[in-house]
Amino acid sequence: MASKRASRTVRAELQDVIARLKQLQSTLAVAVGALRNQNADIDVDIANLLQRSVADTLQEQIEKLEALAGRLPGSRAQAR
Repeated sequence: MASKRASRTVRAELQDVIARLKQLQSTLAVAVGALRNQNADIDVDIANLLQRSVADTLQEQIEKLEALAGRLPGSRAQAR
């Protein structure tokens, strides 16, 4: 029973990561479109958007996936 509960927790966390990554795709699509139009007045805003919405979020998701992977059976972190 505990294993099924753990699987549901892992599944829910993975679904959260997937949703966040889809949001990142949308953010990147907007930024790429703006950059392609070369609207120099908003270049700084686009850079800030990419930093806050993409780079920072990617780092968060990487850390979350690493922690999640460490909880899976057979992982190095769990073996310690």
